[in-house]
Formats: sequence, structure tokens, C-alpha cells
Amino acid sequence: MENFIYTVLLFTGACRLCPCAGVQYHFVNESMNWTEAQSYCRGNYTDLATVEDTEDMMMMVDITAQQGYKGLVWIGLYYGDTWRWSIQDNNSYSHADTGFRNWSQTQPELRQPDNAGTLITTEIKEACVMINNEGSWNDAGCSTSYPTVCYQENNAGGIYVINSTGRTWTEAQIYCRQHYTDLAIIRNSEDNQNVTRQSTGNTWIGLYRDWVWSDQNNSTYRSWTAGLPLNNKASCAVADISQGGTWMDKDCGAQFPFICYQDNLVLVRENKTWKEALMYCRQNHVDLVSVASEKVQRWVREMAGEASTPYVWMGLRYSCTLGFWFWVSGDSTCYQSWSTGNGTGWCRDEGGRRVWSTGAQQAGGEQKWVSLSEDTKLNFICIK
Repeated sequence: MENFIYTVLLFTGACRLCPCAGVQYHFVNESMNWTEAQSYCRGNYTDLATVEDTEDMMMMVDITAQQGYKGLVWIGLYYGDTWRWSIQDNNSYSHADTGFRNWSQTQPELRQPDNAGTLITTEIKEACVMINNEGSWNDAGCSTSYPTVCYQENNAGGIYVINSTGRTWTEAQIYCRQHYTDLAIIRNSEDNQNVTRQSTGNTWIGLYRDWVWSDQNNSTYRSWTAGLPLNNKASCAVADISQGGTWMDKDCGAQFPFICYQDNLVLVRENKTWKEALMYCRQNHVDLVSVASEKVQRWVREMAGEASTPYVWMGLRYSCTLGFWFWVSGDSTCYQSWSTGNGTGWCRDEGGRRVWSTGAQQAGGEQKWVSLSEDTKLNFICIK
């Protein structure tokens, strides 16, 4: 196994990122509406393209321009009917807490797909939620001014604070984040009653709907053309390749080429030693996964969370001969994410043979790296 090291030495002098890790983008030069493009991508790749940062967008611009196309392309962003809470601190609630709703009759005003499955492009300006003096919820235009109910987290579970000054929803969000924790999250009937007792009329709470990604990715990256989106009768996003990939909102029924992405990582739910996992990945895919950046680490964490073992093998190994960790793919080890007390490599003799320490990703908890004996049997992640 030390044979890998002599190759790895060529790469240890500089930090570089593997272009093959994570995802690959595919430009499809065939015009379809957004729903048809989504179905095509899901049937042939993983999904319509998600954009997590400028690097992603530039990759899409490059692969599209290389094929001679410089127009508009669908990406995976659309204006959905998924409601979410403003508060970002997950310590304030569990996932189960986010599902409580107390809508007034006929609320919220949702858009439904037509018989062909395409989103009907009706007005979508009512994207923020207020609570009335009876405790019922209504969606309303976010630019309307109402009093605000903020949430202040504390050791007793949190309190609600009403401010009677009229503000738009965005102004209310900024106010609450500056003076308290955030706009109010209402997790159950008891919370709803507490807020209702304090409010005297329509009051903003922290529930809103926004643009979402087809694959349900939580990326908040946006690259809208100035003045957009209009958020009215256009509810799907295109990237303008001729303008460096800036976005515009378009009617979902319009016809454009599109960009799909293919997930390059695969979780193998078979329990194998590190060497067995390495052999499996190289025989069936490309290699054990390397993690050379925080971006790839996010993908690996997400995939590791679906494992059936508490840890998941990566392509990380310690060389006792040279005294450093290395990726068997040859990627640099500049990026590291060790759990406390890990990261010190070792080698020892067990049963008359040499055993090496190898790197694994925690499936749960803090989801950092640990060093384990190569003989441990775990699930593992391959690069496709």
C-alpha cells in the first residue's frame, strides 16, 4: 500500500482541488419547459442544476459556451409553495417543530399544477405570513406594514415580544434579528396561544415562502439580474449565459435548453475494511472519495448521514514511513476537518502484521473526521 506514497509526493507541495469531486454539469441543447427539463434531468442524471456559489455558475457558463450556446438556460430554481421559518438557529427547534400551521379558512393562496404537471403562473406576491387577533394565519404581501412579533431564545425555551411599529416583513425580520433572536417561530398550539394573547391585530410572524431548488438543496446563493426577480407571473429561473450566468425569472411554460447535474458521489452501504472499500471503488467506480474543500465536505456530510454504520470510509490514509496523511487519489491535504483528539496517525503490529490508521467521516454528531484501524468494517463513499 505504500506504493501510493511515491505518486502522492508529487502533489504535496501545493493545494489544488479535484475537478471531478462532487458533481458534474451537463448542458442539454434541447428546448423544453421547466417541468419537462426537470423530468429529463431526473431521468438521465440527478436533477436540474443547483448553484451553490460563483464557482458553480462559472462552470455552467463554461460548459454551455463551449458548445456554442450563449442564450438562456433553465436551472433548478423555482418559486415554490414550500413554507419555511426565518430563524436559522436549529438549536431553537427540532425538525418536527417546523410543521405546525394554523391557517385561516381558504388560506394560504397556493398555486396548483395544471393537468400537464406545469405550474400555473398566477400572482405569487403573497409570500409572507401574519397572525390575526384570533390566532389564525394569513399570507400577505411582504411589502405591507404590520406590527411585529419577535422571538427571544433563552434557557426557559424562549419568549415572544410584540412591537407595535408598522414594518414590512423584511424590515420586521431585520428588527428582530438586531434586537432579539429572529421573527417568531410558532411550533405548536401553546406557542400560537401565547402570541395571540399578546397581539392586538394582524402581526408578522417568521413564516415565508421563497425560491427553492428542485433537489431541495438549501443553497441561499443568488445571482439575479438587477431589478429581478419580479415575483409575479414568472416562477422559474433561467441563467443568461451571454451575461456571465446572471439569472432572470421566466414563465415555467417557456421553452429553453437547460443544465442538469450528475452527483459524482455514491454511498455504498456494504461493510468493508478500508482496503476492501478502496478496491471496490476502483473496480466499480473511480476511487474512494477525497475531501479537498469545505464544499466537498458538505456533500460528504450529507451522504454520510444516510449510512448504516457510525463512520464512513474516505480515501484518507496515514504513511508511517513519511509521517503524514495523504489522499490516495493524489489530492492535497490542505483542507482538514478532524474531530478533537483525532488526526494523529499511527501504525502498529497486530497478529504479526502491520496495521495502519485510516480516515473516516462521522455519520452523525459533529460529522467530522476520525482516525480508525484499517481493519474496521464500514460503509464507504466512492467517486463515480
